[in-house]
Amino acid sequence: MFLSILFTIKQLLPPLEVALTFGILLFALSWIRPRRIVSLPKTGQRRMVLAWTGIVGSLLVVLVATIVSMIAVASHTYPTSGFDGWWRRPAPLFIATVVVVVAALVLRRTPLPAPGERAIVPRRPWHAFVSKALLWISGLTAGLLAVTALWQVVIATSAPEDGRFLGIVPIYTDLPIYMTFNSGYGYIAGAGWPNHLATLVALAFACVIFVVVLRADANQPLFARSSAASVRTERELTARLFTFILLGGLITTLGAVWMHTGSIGQALVGLDQQWDLNDPSAPRIYVGSGYDAIARPMNLMGYLLQATGVAFLLRLAVDTARAAFGVRRSPATAPDHEPSTSGARR
Repeated sequence: MFLSILFTIKQLLPPLEVALTFGILLFALSWIRPRRIVSLPKTGQRRMVLAWTGIVGSLLVVLVATIVSMIAVASHTYPTSGFDGWWRRPAPLFIATVVVVVAALVLRRTPLPAPGERAIVPRRPWHAFVSKALLWISGLTAGLLAVTALWQVVIATSAPEDGRFLGIVPIYTDLPIYMTFNSGYGYIAGAGWPNHLATLVALAFACVIFVVVLRADANQPLFARSSAASVRTERELTARLFTFILLGGLITTLGAVWMHTGSIGQALVGLDQQWDLNDPSAPRIYVGSGYDAIARPMNLMGYLLQATGVAFLLRLAVDTARAAFGVRRSPATAPDHEPSTSGARR
């Protein structure tokens, strides 16, 4: 009875390849720790800009990740070119970067101090208000994405039109989208720069925007009457939110890339054509791809990473809404200290 209910639920749910399917589950599990992961400045236009960025921006990245993953699932039903997913995999990272760019431009349009009130323009490094932990996590994720994409570009080659093609056979092209199988025995499509160049471009674009936006916000002119503590808190909260959005898009894209590379690396070919169907105990020889040993773990980790990115962005959107529209405490009951920027309040 219980198993039949679970099977019915599974049939009703979209495939696990769709980013939102597994992401919703991880999002629900994230409420084991209900403490908010993000806070907002108490007042001012910056509060409103960050609130809209955290809510609408995060949900937009989730929506794009869900749509492109649904397209990827549907693409198996019609002939492919072998590099159809070149734009789908980096789409979440690209949209996250665009969200940060738009938010940064809006923040730059906020009223500046009058010339007579302007304090000395600070000269801070771009990472002045970002925690080292977030920088390490973001850098490690970006490094894994870059190494994976470059590796897939390096191992790719062109294939003769009469070659032996394995796996999902695409429409033939002379572009280097194939990786050789077992030292030239056959070819598997899905690698090469046609598949991964856009991912590398989106990653480079995100890294440049990350540095430029954080440097511009860290060195934005201040009102002379502003206190150093309040300014630092605002800038730290801004840097934290921008980093979270980019990190969510980065993790989601890394998951999509690992799902793809792990999938094409799992091809197996049986070499014993005389295998006796009536004798199940007879040995059968299979040959895998050049990275068959890591292909399956990479594919499964891709599912997890894609869902983690979506769940993280959903949680970011909800926690931003909680910070923006939650019940505010009155001055009489509010604590007389600033909220910590290294951790968010409940």
